[in-house]
Amino acid sequence: MGLAATREAKVELLFSRDRNAWRLYANGWIAPYVRRKLDASGEAFPVSEPDLADLERYMWNLDAPYVHKKTAVGGVLIEAKDRSAIMIWEWLDGHLDSSTLGR
Repeated sequence: MGLAATREAKVELLFSRDRNAWRLYANGWIAPYVRRKLDASGEAFPVSEPDLADLERYMWNLDAPYVHKKTAVGGVLIEAKDRSAIMIWEWLDGHLDSSTLGR
């Protein structure tokens, strides 16, 4: 990915509870190696609960700012742009590898 494309990268991830499991919705620029792990709508189910402490450490160590906030129904919204979006995909790739995707 070139420098110009990195500056335009933006991603939104929504982890939401779905009965006894978690569902992931991904929106924005999706890295090809992660896209293969999502369905055509940018979703993965079931996935494990996101480890926000792990994400915070990972992004802090990379000096990659991002935003995360809890939703009213107990989910988590994560937003990143530019270089931080690439770092989020790296973290998410590992998270999905450790999840049971049910496929």
